Amino acid sequence: MNQPIVVLGGYGRVGRHCVLELVTRTRAPLRIAGRNAQRAESLALSVGERASATYTDAADTRILARTLEGAAAVVACCGGDMLAVLQTALELRVPVVSLSPVPLDPRHKSHLADRAWQAQVPVVLHAGAVPGIPGLLAESLVRRVPAIHSLRIASTGPFAATETAAADQRAQRLALAAESRRGRRLPELWRFSDPVGRRAVGGATSADLAGFAATHLVRDLGYLEPREGALARAMARVVTRSSGAGFAVSARAFAAADANEPAAEIEVSGPDILVLAAALAAGVTAAIGEGKVAAGLSLAREALSPALQLADLEKRGARVRFAGHA
Repeated sequence: MNQPIVVLGGYGRVGRHCVLELVTRTRAPLRIAGRNAQRAESLALSVGERASATYTDAADTRILARTLEGAAAVVACCGGDMLAVLQTALELRVPVVSLSPVPLDPRHKSHLADRAWQAQVPVVLHAGAVPGIPGLLAESLVRRVPAIHSLRIASTGPFAATETAAADQRAQRLALAAESRRGRRLPELWRFSDPVGRRAVGGATSADLAGFAATHLVRDLGYLEPREGALARAMARVVTRSSGAGFAVSARAFAAADANEPAAEIEVSGPDILVLAAALAAGVTAAIGEGKVAAGLSLAREALSPALQLADLEKRGARVRFAGHA
């Protein structure tokens, strides 16, 4: 493959992991792009002859078009509004894998879906860890359990350790607030596998779960993660006995409204959320290069088999635990 894979924001915290994953998973040249040309060049030099650096601005369609011209795919790790990236890539018929958690406006999403299908170009949204993995677990459970009344999913939280990531998460919550089912007002105690242990979690949103309940006839779908704010942190210190580090997403499927025990549950955990986010995005990108992802707009859980993606995450150091129906 002589066409390059462009990694927007490839020198950032998530982007660097994506670049390293793509080095091992593909044979394509890598083009590290962003507004900080010096940081992009520094990373490209450390990667070696397969990588090059270029300046670009994800909000400027003219500069972006020059960066994406002739690319095999673009992996967007830059955060923020992805509309300009998606529109420009589709004009050039370049496949897109976006890690941004911010959902598209429904009108833009419908228009882009039509354009992606007409251009026969794969566009995969929310292919990070949170969102990304919650949808994989939800999809995996509905394929394993014949009928699910309620589905409960909890995570240790999204990546929000930079200003861009934190801003993206705020934008996501605002965009999905109207359709989010907040559930209980007070946090509940959720038990993850060791070393993560118990965490206090409350109602939240994950873009890859939007519309999932209606599509799969799940009567009640709840997503939870640790709350923000001083009060939430104080409560977490009181109720959470384990301070184990790590990242985890856990999903539990209940067959009836009054069921006390889940019919099936599945969990993905690992020491670093960034590694798993990059592994998921790079795996989808590699599959696009191999012609395994269908054209059109999709989420990570729809682009490839969840079982294959979870097995791939295990190879990258994740622990996947399943209990219940085979």
